[in-house]
Amino acid sequence: MLLLMESYSLTKIPSCKPIIISIKVKGCDHTSIDADNKTLKETFEQLGYAEPEVFNQDSDRDRILNQLLNIREKSEFTVDRDFLLCVIISCCGRVNGCFQDVNGVDISVDEVIHIFNTENCIGLKGKPKIFILQTDDLSIDQMSLGNFGDILEEVTRLPRQADSLIYHCSIPGSIETLPWSDSVKPENKWNIAQGSKFIHTFCNEIRKERGIDIHKLTLKVNASMKEYVDDINSRKLQDQKKELNKNLELPICTSQLLRQFTLCQIQKETEV
Repeated sequence: MLLLMESYSLTKIPSCKPIIISIKVKGCDHTSIDADNKTLKETFEQLGYAEPEVFNQDSDRDRILNQLLNIREKSEFTVDRDFLLCVIISCCGRVNGCFQDVNGVDISVDEVIHIFNTENCIGLKGKPKIFILQTDDLSIDQMSLGNFGDILEEVTRLPRQADSLIYHCSIPGSIETLPWSDSVKPENKWNIAQGSKFIHTFCNEIRKERGIDIHKLTLKVNASMKEYVDDINSRKLQDQKKELNKNLELPICTSQLLRQFTLCQIQKETEV
């Protein structure tokens, strides 16, 4: 006999007031960041969420963390909502599991999650905390052949908090600006004017699959992105003596959710 898994209930309208932390780090190529913001806002509006809280793109570490601490105390993000949704767009930190502020200073994703865990944020106790990360991995670049063994991989430290889910993509939004060979088919190239491939695909799948469990949603996003990732990894650069120093990888989902969860708002019946 199949047992039905319990689901997190969505009863409030709107069910979420999203947080968008999109940081233009000094020295990084952020060609896609404004388009990503636009896509996210349009998608959240279609899903019936409250107007998102959008951080200033020149925020430093202290400002980001202090703003999150203030948000934690506001019922419009916690008690009055069914779940927390936080999207972070930035450059990848020097250590895996981090993103950067405007000055390139690392902020651990674990620090962000810690602010909203059960002990520190009673208003979100037992509610899903969803974190979507688009962090450009600056280590993905051109490298001369023969030097591939020189890069030391950092050990990934994954946050562990109940009722949380982290979905992380480190494919640079500016990957198409590299000097690719003329043999790369134009139809295979992603138009970065639409934003990053990950955020665009994620939002597109949400719109198509409104009632789907978020774990199945991440599988659909990864399936949609696989052909593009495989194509990038098979491409040649104009300088035949150079290749990407690191293959692109599909987004990674780390979940400590205890029940099924959908980002779709459940519509209430009209009250009499």
